[in-house]
Amino acid sequence: MWSPGKEQEERRGGAGLEAHGPGVERVSSLQLLRRNRVKLVDELGDRIDWILDQALQIQLISKDDYEDVKYVPGPRKKVRVLLDIIDCRGETVAELFCSLFDKTKDVLEKDTASNEYWTLVKKHKQVLSRRNEAMMYYNTRPGEKVHLSDQFINLLLVKGHYSIELKRHELLTFGQQRVHLQEKSTQQMEIRPGQLFMQVNDKRAPSKILVTGVAGIGKTVLLQKIVYDWANNRCFDNFEFVLQFTFRDLNLIDKPMSFRNLILKKNGHLAKSLNSIFEGPEKLLVILDGFDEFKFYGSFDGDSYITDPDEEGDLPDIIHSLLRGELLCGASVLLTSRPTAINYIPVETIDRFVVVTGFSEKEIKNFFLKYYQDEELGSRMFQLVKENHFLLTLCFIPAFCSIVCSVLKEKEGMDQKQTKTMTDIYSRYLTALLKHHARPRPTGGEHVAQMLRNLGRLAYSKLLQHETLFYQHDLEAHHIELNTFVNSFLDNTCVQEPECVESVFSFTHFTIQEFFAALHYVLEPAPSPDMMDVDTVNKHKMGSGYLDIFHRFLSGLLSERNQTLLSKHIKLDKATKSESYVMWLSGEITECCENGSNALNLLHCLFEHQNHSLAERITTKSLHVNIGDNALCPVDFSVLKYFLDMRIGDLMELDLTATNINSAILRNLKPYLHQCERLWCGENKLDLEAIKVLCDLLKSPDYKLKLLGLGWTDIGNDELRELCNALKDNKTLQELWIEGNNADYEGISGFTAIPSTNTTLQKVVLIGHNLKEEDVVKLTQNPNPSNSSLIITGFSDDCDQWGGWCDWILQRCQACDSEKLVRFLIKIFNDFLQNQTCIWMPRWCEELLALLQVRIRKCRTEDIKEKLEKLSETISLHCCK
Repeated sequence: MWSPGKEQEERRGGAGLEAHGPGVERVSSLQLLRRNRVKLVDELGDRIDWILDQALQIQLISKDDYEDVKYVPGPRKKVRVLLDIIDCRGETVAELFCSLFDKTKDVLEKDTASNEYWTLVKKHKQVLSRRNEAMMYYNTRPGEKVHLSDQFINLLLVKGHYSIELKRHELLTFGQQRVHLQEKSTQQMEIRPGQLFMQVNDKRAPSKILVTGVAGIGKTVLLQKIVYDWANNRCFDNFEFVLQFTFRDLNLIDKPMSFRNLILKKNGHLAKSLNSIFEGPEKLLVILDGFDEFKFYGSFDGDSYITDPDEEGDLPDIIHSLLRGELLCGASVLLTSRPTAINYIPVETIDRFVVVTGFSEKEIKNFFLKYYQDEELGSRMFQLVKENHFLLTLCFIPAFCSIVCSVLKEKEGMDQKQTKTMTDIYSRYLTALLKHHARPRPTGGEHVAQMLRNLGRLAYSKLLQHETLFYQHDLEAHHIELNTFVNSFLDNTCVQEPECVESVFSFTHFTIQEFFAALHYVLEPAPSPDMMDVDTVNKHKMGSGYLDIFHRFLSGLLSERNQTLLSKHIKLDKATKSESYVMWLSGEITECCENGSNALNLLHCLFEHQNHSLAERITTKSLHVNIGDNALCPVDFSVLKYFLDMRIGDLMELDLTATNINSAILRNLKPYLHQCERLWCGENKLDLEAIKVLCDLLKSPDYKLKLLGLGWTDIGNDELRELCNALKDNKTLQELWIEGNNADYEGISGFTAIPSTNTTLQKVVLIGHNLKEEDVVKLTQNPNPSNSSLIITGFSDDCDQWGGWCDWILQRCQACDSEKLVRFLIKIFNDFLQNQTCIWMPRWCEELLALLQVRIRKCRTEDIKEKLEKLSETISLHCCK
């Protein structure tokens, strides 16, 4: 491209003379414009309007000149007319015009770069749209393609995470009684996928979001939908680029790598523009799917940071640095995980927690209609499922809903009496495929059965290794040949390596891998190592929750009905392993129900086994059912009701703390609540309708409840008035725990009148309400002596009462990791025990300090260590009181 400034410099340099010395060839701007008139007409045509506007703005030409050029037809003619005008204005104007011409060159280069950038954005969107446009079902045939927009059903997303955000401060208790000293539940809110990063209540828009949900609930499909919609300009228009990663793929990285190279492994088309992307990280969204499948999640401690996209580092450090904002500060991150792995995520980096709660009944029906693409057939199949309560509850989880549809499609309906559980569905799906693939040849059945065993062995070994991806040599090691049967369960992905393209395999869904692992355990006479062995679990770092689904499948596969079903296709040694498993399961449930440990997954195993005679083996002295600290879905409540229907014994205690119950669920559980002596409903957002359900129970003459816990349920004066009215004539309730709520003296004072008609109620714990000092005095100095001991608004010197509470706190602290421990104890001391001088505190504080010193010595995270040390100083002050 010709430039007047450049030509003048070349002429002077070419003469070999000083720029201002004697003999320098001076070329005027007018001469340059005249000599290069033809070039200018060719080059300035596409920029003439911009040049004309700039010339008028700096008064290089008059308004009349501007109009003379503006209305000339054709850009080339406009350039000629403008050059004629400049030529008539003399050397000074010509020189200014040449300077303006050089400016247009810079603007053009910037425009070109900008056009290239937006062309790349468009290309990247096309790539991501193509990658995410199709959904894969478990029975998808080769070449079959189901478009995302044809099948995607909205999932219910709830703001607030039950395992972290709502349980950030742990529960407190003494003995079997519990004081809930936790922050009020964050308001939950239904949100749509496109609203994930929206600003709420004038707060800063979140940049780091964690989406959690149980296996098969739809986390991966949700992200697929988000990326597909972004690529088609339907959401998240504040992001110019989206980078999509799965931890399944990231598990293939076995050496240090830079973030740049990590991106380029699957996005080579971005190579030329990554610098531009890195310069504006606030316009970048990084999606990380399936943290629970990350083989390094257990060692995700973040000892070092990666701050430069070109700096090589270990994969956990890169991911940790992204979450911390040390790498690409300002970039947004969307992370998904099963709840079992979230304790390893640095929760202080997360701005918003979102729970995927699956389908509603309406959405299940919509899924059926879309799946069958025939309204009459879809409605008939949905009605078939709706008539089976257990089968319907399975469909609230989208992955199970898909498998139910595929089994119904294969079998054209099925025996509803024999299909009740998750294992039943998977088993029937498997047997349908076994029957289909065994037909072509006489030895087909034996061949397919052997492939089944080989798949199980692969699934089992990889589950032990925390791996979901494997290579061709893994298939060969387990004698697995690729064919239509194997392809029904395995995905094959091609990955570009430095020297070649390599095939990487995985089961179509993690639950499929867990099912096959359980099947291997059932089929193998002596599986090694034994996943039911405690030492094996500890050795392979299979922490709490990791094997939950495996155990459920194992229990279902060892049931008589599924043993009978599977034995038609594969040889089973039914008796020995089933009997030993039943003994183990009944023993574990007995122990949990005696000591009040969380029993939810064991109850799922019991439900999967569907053996009512097991009730005779569960012999507890007293029945304490604890399923708290889980955001329960309809399947979970069905499992609870199945267990309670067994009538194993008198229900001493039912713990529904932080389970997402509401008035409808309480109404559904009413027949079982009549049996209960101690009921904990704390840390659930309960409205007036929910309290009225509980009040109906309190008014019932056959209700034998002795203790009711309603701490941190967001109830206020209206709800307390309902409780007061219900308690006037109640003859059983002895203790009521309603701490950490929103009532004031107006609502609480109603309890002072209760002793006049109710002589049974002994204690109403009201710590943490909106009471002023004068209100507390009025409540404790009531003329009726019984009133003053009934209402408890603060801690006391009563060692018998608070000693058990202290012991339980120590027990809870020992179970917490250090990060949770800090939040837990800060809450207690700052909000409740500050300025307290109870006589039981010094000894208790000394025990806490001993625990903290151990944690400080072991802590490797500097910021947590500092918090532990500061907390230790705070507690030391209480020791001196």
